[in-house]
Amino acid sequence: MGSTQKKIISQIVLTSAESKKLIAKAVVQLREVQRSVREGILALHPSSSTVFILEEIIGKIPKGLWVCGVVTPKGLCMSLEAPESKEERTLGSFIYTWIIQKRKLQDSVELGLLLGKMGPDDVYIKGANALDPKGNAGVLFANPAGGSIGKVMKVARERKFKIIIPIGLEKLIPVSISEAAKKAGFRKVNKAMGLPCGLIPINGKVITEIDAIKILTGATATPIAAGGLKGAEGAIVLSIEGSQKEIDTLQEKIKEIKGAVLPKLNLKSCSKCRLSVCHFRKTRPFWAQ
Repeated sequence: MGSTQKKIISQIVLTSAESKKLIAKAVVQLREVQRSVREGILALHPSSSTVFILEEIIGKIPKGLWVCGVVTPKGLCMSLEAPESKEERTLGSFIYTWIIQKRKLQDSVELGLLLGKMGPDDVYIKGANALDPKGNAGVLFANPAGGSIGKVMKVARERKFKIIIPIGLEKLIPVSISEAAKKAGFRKVNKAMGLPCGLIPINGKVITEIDAIKILTGATATPIAAGGLKGAEGAIVLSIEGSQKEIDTLQEKIKEIKGAVLPKLNLKSCSKCRLSVCHFRKTRPFWAQ
């Protein structure tokens, strides 16, 4: 009879940015992603989750827009580079998607045109804003038509391309995404800290830190705590169980991601912003009145 290999337990702490980079390393290892990069189309909606995925593939983070909608201390906002005009924000006219073909970053095209070219061998990657205890994800949107992800999901059902959702456990909420979506209807919002948003459930393959560790090392991860101070706000504490080889592999991966930081975030100035739906344009923030 063979001997049972002893399991090793390791505890790690990941900041929000480190989690995103870890998840990015796992996403690029997925068979469907590798195939789309070699033979098809890999499309990534710019976000704090996908920017590290793009870096893993092309070796750098491009200048300019890297995130659109953001949650900031003052409220729900948009990055300075995000589209402002009604024409730019029309769903089919969104031209800020990163497109990878043959491992190279291509010139972006209108979203409607891009999706019309995608098929079963292609992949669309979109970060999310909420994760429920059952692993369902949701995306905030400020566009009455459902945001770009609404259009993406509709076309994905027709053209059979895959949607992958990288999301950190910091975004775990204690209610179901369907319940949260019902409560978030932005048409009913009377006051908001910034942009009033709705929440749309998103279908696809969800990849969290737990999935990333399994993909990259084979070990099993269990969240045991969350949060922190001095830059560790939003951090996750994980207990990892695996063989000596799996834990050694994990430690090498941690060395690669520890200290990861996101690009500098440039926010729109409230005094110059043209987004008429933002509640900061209508009145001073209620806490400043």
